[in-house]
Amino acid sequence: MNIYYKYLPPERLSYLDDELLRYTQPIDLNDPFECLPKKPSEKEFKDVIKKVSELLHKKGFPLNENAEILELEKIYNEAYQNVNNDIGILSLTKNWNNTLMWSHYTNSHKGFCIGFDPKDEYFQNFLSSDLKKSKLIMEVVYSDKRVEIPLEFGKKKLEFEPFITKSTDWKYEEEVRVISTLNMSDKKINSNPVDIHLFKVPHKSIKEIVAGANMDKENEDLIKDFCTKNKIEFYKSKISDEQFNMERK
Repeated sequence: MNIYYKYLPPERLSYLDDELLRYTQPIDLNDPFECLPKKPSEKEFKDVIKKVSELLHKKGFPLNENAEILELEKIYNEAYQNVNNDIGILSLTKNWNNTLMWSHYTNSHKGFCIGFDPKDEYFQNFLSSDLKKSKLIMEVVYSDKRVEIPLEFGKKKLEFEPFITKSTDWKYEEEVRVISTLNMSDKKINSNPVDIHLFKVPHKSIKEIVAGANMDKENEDLIKDFCTKNKIEFYKSKISDEQFNMERK
C-alpha cells in the first residue's frame, strides 16, 4: 500500500504534541513558479478584448473601438494574490528515502519523516455544502511547459492545473498535494508576506515515522516513545554502505 510521507526538520517535533502542520500559500513555497501560469502577451490579451467587443456588438451593444484595455499585469497579480489569500498546500511525497529531500527538508538528516495512511478519512476529498470550504488530494504533474491561460472561446477552462503543475526539475520529489481553503485552518499566526495557517493532521493517520540519520539521541528517544505509545512503526535511517541511497532499520 502506498504511504504519503512528510519530511520535517527537528523543530517540527512539536507536531507530535499538537498535531499541527502548516498548509503553505504558493508565495511561500520554495519554487518561485508555484501556481503561476504562463503570462499572456499584451497582443494575446488585446485580441481577446477585441473578440469580446465584436461579440457584444453582434448582440446589439455599441462597438467602442476606443475602449480602455485593462492592465494585464494588474489582473494577473490580483489573481495570484487572491490565490495566496485563499489556498494553502500541504506537500507530501510517495518516497521516504530520497537523499535530496532528507537534506533539504530535514536540516541535513537531523529531522524526521512521517508516513501517513492515504486511506485515512483525513486524506479524502471534502467540499462543504455551502461550497466555501474544500480539501482536495492530487498528485503533482511534472511538465516542461507552464500552464497556459485559455484565451480562445470554447477552450476548456483552467481548473486545478496551476496548483499541481511543476517543472520536471522537481520530478524527483514524487509530490502529492493536499490543497485546502485556508478558512479550514485550526490556528493562524500573523506573519509577512502572508499569515501562517496551521491545520490539525490527526496522529491516528500516522502509519510510521523514520528518524533522520543525523538526528540527536534525545529527539530520537522522543519519537521512539511517541511511536510506542501510539502503536506506530519506528525506523531509523542510515547511509547505505553500497549505494547513493538511504536505508532504514
